[in-house]
Amino acid sequence: MSKPTFHLLAGPNGAGKSTLYRALAAGGTFGGELEFVNADLYERSHLQHIADPQKRSEAAREWADGRREALLHARVDFVSETVFSHESKLNLVSQAQSLGYQVVLYVVSVGDRRRLLARVSQRVQEGGHSVPAKRILERYPRTMANLKKAVRRADLAFVYDAAEVERGAHVLVAMCEKEQTTLLVKKLPAWVATLLAAA
Repeated sequence: MSKPTFHLLAGPNGAGKSTLYRALAAGGTFGGELEFVNADLYERSHLQHIADPQKRSEAAREWADGRREALLHARVDFVSETVFSHESKLNLVSQAQSLGYQVVLYVVSVGDRRRLLARVSQRVQEGGHSVPAKRILERYPRTMANLKKAVRRADLAFVYDAAEVERGAHVLVAMCEKEQTTLLVKKLPAWVATLLAAA
């Protein structure tokens, strides 16, 4: 019996996780129409009755945590998205593996965190959700530190650079299978080199 697969998209706010998800889904990466656990989408479609933005976001995160837990115990393939700024997400990867899952991680980011602010601002203008600039800047180093561990913990990890995403798609720059790394570009972006360097 083949292992179920947990596809996890991770990266800072504004890096383009949802855009990457749409591209991967359209390209058939997930092998079918899998449930997509996304706190932001759930907040937008189900929680607008909560007036306080912080309470609304907390409720959406709680829903996403609970939904992931339910799907893991149901042992079905699914996709989720997270900023990965909290160490509990590393535990999520380990928990999925202990339940017999293959965890495939899709990391997407940029080297200059200030670019994330402009992207979130653009997203808000297009009707998307806002994230305070201070929170984006504070989360970035935590996210990258956690992802450095996660690319080695996941069964398979794909690393995408979003530096030029405005001109086209995310660029797949590296692939990791535990300690084995395959570089897919001649010159790695600095943030990717740091991510993949030995701890």
